[in-house]
Amino acid sequence: MTNDQILNKLIYNQKKVTYSNISDIFELNFKKISRLIPLLPSIKDDFVGIKKPSNDLFLLCHNKAPYTGTYTLTHKIKSQEIIINRPDICFKIYFDARLLEVTSICKETRINDSHPLITDCSDLAFQLELNLFMLRWLDYCLERYNGAEWSKSK
Repeated sequence: MTNDQILNKLIYNQKKVTYSNISDIFELNFKKISRLIPLLPSIKDDFVGIKKPSNDLFLLCHNKAPYTGTYTLTHKIKSQEIIINRPDICFKIYFDARLLEVTSICKETRINDSHPLITDCSDLAFQLELNLFMLRWLDYCLERYNGAEWSKSK
């Protein structure tokens, strides 16, 4: 088990959610996205990560300022005649503070109605839920897309 996975379990198994717990996950997510997309601080357009045999991974840039950026990381899945973005994770990066904060996932208000914090579903608990999802998805992406070729999306 990696240090990231151990910290992830420790944070998630705590009974009380604190900003410190969430901040630790913001830092881990920043480190992971930086490994996945090394060019991220300079990206001001939509990019696509290609690594065969995996599906392409899309990074959509919504806003890029000197110290922050807002992006979506997603797959584009063709379903019948429409394209669906899944998991469609929107996040804000604070480059100077080295933090990544998830702002939404799939434009839904809840990703898991039976999460273990359902009795204490505060804003902090919700932030923890969103950012743990990102942490796990970044682990998946690093396994699949580490070393991917990133280029401007057409």
